[in-house]
Amino acid sequence: MRKIISSAMVATTLTLSACVETSIQPLSQNSFKVATTAAPACGATGAREVAFQTAAIEVIRRGADRFIVVGDQAGSQFSGLGYSAYGGFTAYSSNLQDMVIRVLSPNDAEFRNGLSAREVLGPDWEAIYAEGVPETCA
Repeated sequence: MRKIISSAMVATTLTLSACVETSIQPLSQNSFKVATTAAPACGATGAREVAFQTAAIEVIRRGADRFIVVGDQAGSQFSGLGYSAYGGFTAYSSNLQDMVIRVLSPNDAEFRNGLSAREVLGPDWEAIYAEGVPETCA
């Protein structure tokens, strides 16, 4: 019986860590908003990392490389109650991360100070870009 309960708890944890939703909202020709909602297991840091990676992917998708974050807001939202035989009732909240991104062109004054989307994604940026927007925070 103990193995079944432990396996169920692991499966629940893995399911929660896989729950990330991200949307892109165009704001202008050179700006967009990334809105990410992540499961409790991701934490605020996981939600921020997914949003930032998504921003870099979107910048490359738009044919650019340099960008700046012009708005950044984090928070949480109550998403329900759960029950565990070990801990009783637990409140769950989703982690929220919103970023407003401005894509820079070489003519922009901030271009030299902007972040490189490819550098943000790292040396395997092409593979990460090909995979698209992350669905997990792991």
